Amino acid sequence: MRNIRQALAGFAPVLATVVTLIPLTRQTGIVVLGAAVSMMAARSGRRHGPWRLLLVPAGALIIAAFAVLFRAAHAYGDAFFVLTVAAATAARAFGPAAGHLGRALVLPLIGMLIAPVNPGGHPWHTLAWATLAVFVAEGYALIGRRLGGTDAEPGPSSTAPARIHVWRGVQSALALTLAFTIGHTVFGEHWAWTVISAHTVGAAARSRGDALLRGAHRTLGALGGTLVATVLALAVGEHRSIAVVLLMAVLAAGFLLRQFGYAWWAASVTAALALLYCLVGVTGTATLPLLAARLLAVGAGALCAVLPAALVAPIRTGAVLRKRTAECLRAARDGDHATALRGLAALRESAAPLLAIRRFHARPELRWVDALSALEPDLRALAAGADDPAARVRVRRALGPVAEDLRAAAGR
Repeated sequence: MRNIRQALAGFAPVLATVVTLIPLTRQTGIVVLGAAVSMMAARSGRRHGPWRLLLVPAGALIIAAFAVLFRAAHAYGDAFFVLTVAAATAARAFGPAAGHLGRALVLPLIGMLIAPVNPGGHPWHTLAWATLAVFVAEGYALIGRRLGGTDAEPGPSSTAPARIHVWRGVQSALALTLAFTIGHTVFGEHWAWTVISAHTVGAAARSRGDALLRGAHRTLGALGGTLVATVLALAVGEHRSIAVVLLMAVLAAGFLLRQFGYAWWAASVTAALALLYCLVGVTGTATLPLLAARLLAVGAGALCAVLPAALVAPIRTGAVLRKRTAECLRAARDGDHATALRGLAALRESAAPLLAIRRFHARPELRWVDALSALEPDLRALAAGADDPAARVRVRRALGPVAEDLRAAAGR
């Protein structure tokens, strides 16, 4: 029930953004831009303060600069995009505030690639409509979090050295450069699909294994979404009202199912794009080549993200698990059970690549994940303020063997 409520709370701002923008503008691209920004804001899982509305003009200026440079030459716009995203990624080296600022400024730029807005259009026209779309999307995201009480709890602060964030910025720049090159060379006017896939896979990857897993999920999700989209596109035809209803339904299903894996979200977005083609006049069998091209572009973009993550200063999944395990142990030992719970969630997320291959190759680090996950009920009870001496004893007893195993692994 809680997951359904969270999905509805995340989807409501998207629906409100679309309903608001449709009467204001008949440009499908602007409506989709607002919806894309709203979806990414809802998926960020970060606290959404009013200060973000102050960044809307700055984000719109970034979009306008991209439009001006792209209008002059594709290479200028590509370079601006790569440098902006890489700088925003490396900015995390200066602290959480700088990281949040970078993400907030890049958000509308990524949304512009998702939306069918012509970046070669008049820059002032692009600036005005982009400002409106982003402001409406961010405003509804703020209202939804305030009214729904869905502000995410702050996760464990990053303790990674500054050089790690700088290298992630370098990896991002290399991935996007490859994606732009392949996109323009192979996929023509649909180059953005490759770039979006590369950014989506690489931006949130915590390790080399995580990048591989996200790339596989995105490709499999796109494959499943393409099959569903083919049926939907042929069934809807030129009925725009039905396409709008199904588009909202598919995205709502994506919000609900994403908790079970990123592949579900990728599938829902791919299916939604087929319905979007119906809204912009591409219907029937004409959508089939586009869906096939999109599947290839998604796979190519995922590969563009995986290669730098695996070859350029790679972050090993085992090292990330040792770090997350130590943070969780430290919080539980100090009696900060709420922080220990957040650390446990981060540990399980970092262990996802190893859990995916557990049936074929069980890594010893997974013993720590199992042992700490078994303590979750006790940690939740203690974090809620329960006076349960037995739970405290069980937590203390379980921490000892994990700490010893962790020290031995660090020594090896």
